Amino acid sequence: MARTDKFRLQHNELIALARELQGMLDEEALSKDATAARHCLGSLMGKLTMHLSTEDKVLYPELEAHKDPAVASLARRFASEMKTTAATIGSYNGRWGTPSAIKAKPHEFVKETRDVIKILSDRIKRENQELYAMADRSEGKAF
Repeated sequence: MARTDKFRLQHNELIALARELQGMLDEEALSKDATAARHCLGSLMGKLTMHLSTEDKVLYPELEAHKDPAVASLARRFASEMKTTAATIGSYNGRWGTPSAIKAKPHEFVKETRDVIKILSDRIKRENQELYAMADRSEGKAF
C-alpha cells in the first residue's frame, strides 16, 4: 500500500461530491430550492477541509523535508500554490453559505461553482499525477 493511497481515496470522494453538486446546477431549480445544493456543498467543503488539513500537517511537511531536492522542491511548490487555491475556495464557500444566498443569485452560484469544480479537479489531477506519483516513487527513500 502506497503512502499516498489514503490521499488518493480522499480525492476520489471529493470528485464524487463535486460531480453530485455539478448535477444540481440548474438555475431554475436553485431559484426555487437550494437546500440540497447547499447540503452537498457543505459536505464537499467539510471533506476538502479535512483533506487539506491532513496534507498540510502530514504529507507536505514530510515531503518538504525529503532528502531528494526534487521531491522537496515539488512539495514546497504544491504547498504554496494550495494556499491561494484554498483561499479562493474558502471565499467561494463563504459567499454561498446558505440556501437563501444561492436562491437569490442562482446564475452566479452556477458560474462560480463550475469555476471552483474546475479548479479543484485540475488540482486533484496534478497532485495525483505529479506530487503523489513522485512521493510514491521515492517511498522508502527517507519518506
